[in-house]
Amino acid sequence: MKRALVPLFTAALLSTFAACATTVEAPTQAPALGSDAKIVAKKNKTGTYAVTLDVTNLAPPSRLDAEATTFVVWLVSGNLPAVRAGTLAYDEGDRRGQLEASSPNAAFTVLITLEKDATPASPSGKGILSAAVAARK
Repeated sequence: MKRALVPLFTAALLSTFAACATTVEAPTQAPALGSDAKIVAKKNKTGTYAVTLDVTNLAPPSRLDAEATTFVVWLVSGNLPAVRAGTLAYDEGDRRGQLEASSPNAAFTVLITLEKDATPASPSGKGILSAAVAARK
C-alpha cells in the first residue's frame, strides 16, 4: 500500500509546483521560421515575476539579417514602451538562445528582435517573436 502511495504523492507534489508557473510556447515569425520559444513566468518571493526564455532551432542572427549581430529580448506591459530585458545567450552550435529576466508585471508581451548591437534603446530591428504572457498571480 505504501508503495502505491509514493508515486501518487510524488505526482501530486510535482503538479503543485508546475501549477505555480505559467508556460507559453510560441513559434517564431519570419525570417526565423521553424524556431520555437518556450517562456516560463513564475512569481517569486519579492512579488516580481521570474521570466525564463528558451528558443530552439534558431538560425544565427546574421543568416536572418545581414546587418544583425544579436537577438534582443524586450518586455512590453500594456501601452508602456518596450523595456530591454537583455540579449539571448545564443549558442550557434546548438542553435539555441536562452535568457533569464524579471518583470514587475504579471501580464506582458515578450518580443525578440534582430539588432545590429546588443544595447539599443528601443526595438529597431526585425521582430522574430511576439508572445503574450499572463502569469499566475
